[in-house]
Parts: sequence; structure tokens; C-alpha cells
Amino acid sequence: MTDAPVVTDATDATDATDFLDLTRLLTAEPAPDPGVGEAYRQRLALAFPHDLPRLLDAHRKAATQPDPAAALHSALDDDTGLARVARETIAIWFTAEFTRPDGAIDPPGSAEQYQSGLIWQVIRAHPISHAPELPPPLGGYGYWANHP
Repeated sequence: MTDAPVVTDATDATDATDFLDLTRLLTAEPAPDPGVGEAYRQRLALAFPHDLPRLLDAHRKAATQPDPAAALHSALDDDTGLARVARETIAIWFTAEFTRPDGAIDPPGSAEQYQSGLIWQVIRAHPISHAPELPPPLGGYGYWANHP
């Protein structure tokens, strides 16, 4: 991915790895894209600077339990802040956008993020506004901006 943020230190690397593990648990996606995941993690970290680290910590703790999904579910039931970030994590992976704490929508960060939304796999369709059968500039994300 060309617009992937760079992981700069050991804490970021651990958080990036743990965010992908959390993603697998929350979305059932067995192989989330690490580049897209890092972009999503950084977007969520800007919007939820206190709750995203707490969610990652809750996931790390849940991962040590016999049933990690049940343990994380219990942690989310006990903490509305964690539950909110978990919902927004799911939303960003499926739609490439999420709702910030102020209620504003954080739109897809790039065409690649939009196109990689898990929703397209679930509904077995190509992304809306993406004509994959035509080569650029006639097809692809943003094709409508080019005159024929």
C-alpha cells in the first residue's frame, strides 16, 4: 500500500500487530491487510487517543483466556468507551469510515481503503463507483471525474 503510515518504534509495532489480531477477532477476517490496518489504527488512534490503547490492552488480556472472544465481550460489556472503539474498529474495516466521538464521519482515507472494505466481500459485489471491468481512466475509483 503506497499511503501506509510508517510504524516507528517497538510500541507502535506491537500495537500494529495487536490491532491486526484484534481485527481478526472482531471481524472474523483471517488475513487483514497490514498496510490498511496500520492506516486504520492510526486514524482511530487520533480520534480515540485514550480508548484505543485501552481496547488493545483489553484484547491482550482477553487473548490469555481460554475463550478470548468471551473475555473480550465481557470487557466490552463492562466499559462503554471500549465498546464504542470496538464498534468503530469494525465499522472502519467494513466501510473504511467510522464515526468520531463528536459525531462527525471520518471518511475513507484513500481509494484503496474504500475499495478494501470488507463489506464488498460480504455482499459479493464490487465497490460502488468502481467500474472494475474498464481500465483507468475509464474505470476504477473516481472514474466519474474524467471526461470521456
